[in-house]
Amino acid sequence: MSYSCKTLIATGNEVAAHEKRLSICLRVDGFSFSELGTSGVLLTFGEAEGRHATSMTTVIAEVKTFFASVGIRPLGYASIELILLSDHSTWVPDELYTPAANRQYLKLVGSDATAIIASPCPSLKSTAVYAADDALATAFKVAIPGAKVINQHVRLASQPFCSRSKGHPVLLAHWRQGRVDFAVYRDGVYHFGNTIAYANDSEALFHTVEIIKSFGLEASDTELLMCGDATRERFSLLRPYFPTANLFTGHHTSFINPAFKTLHTYRHALIL
Repeated sequence: MSYSCKTLIATGNEVAAHEKRLSICLRVDGFSFSELGTSGVLLTFGEAEGRHATSMTTVIAEVKTFFASVGIRPLGYASIELILLSDHSTWVPDELYTPAANRQYLKLVGSDATAIIASPCPSLKSTAVYAADDALATAFKVAIPGAKVINQHVRLASQPFCSRSKGHPVLLAHWRQGRVDFAVYRDGVYHFGNTIAYANDSEALFHTVEIIKSFGLEASDTELLMCGDATRERFSLLRPYFPTANLFTGHHTSFINPAFKTLHTYRHALIL
């Protein structure tokens, strides 16, 4: 099954590739992508729909065909990130990290995954080891040369929340189906990042309260940020537990195409 274009908002102004960054987030049913100018202007947002092929050769061909169909030639960008949504991951300090022990690292957090990827995070001087479809990631890397493969926790650890948390603690919750990706920032430092499964929203609230208690986030100025599948009901459920709560919409600063006013950017904050 080839990919079809579900959503596409593009900006007509020509911007040189070396002045843009391309971000792609893989899902089981396709992927989303964005182009941002290095000055922070959101230029393109799109969603590709369709199950990934089982053949690596087919995936490579279909990825190339899709991007050509939406007018994107993924070469020469200032940076390209390929974000994988992993359900099991752990951090290993760089001075202790050994590639041969990847499977053992994940076993320690209860995962028996055989498909494992490791992504360094220079800002933490640590490596994220996580369960992911490495064959699919490799196919995208071949189709899009120069793509840096990371998971959602490396992305969240690299967000500029550390400086924001110097004034007050920050808890970020990225919602998706059956999972919440949490990140805690305090005193200018990233303290915690992990994925927690939930059966219903009440259970997700329980885990959120546990994180509040575990990391001393009962402070009167703690800020909650929510993104991903953060419905109105979920926001209302968590809002009473925090003095400040907002939707996190990514870091683009402006746009040219007025069609972006209709985009719920908080749903796609990982690539914005």
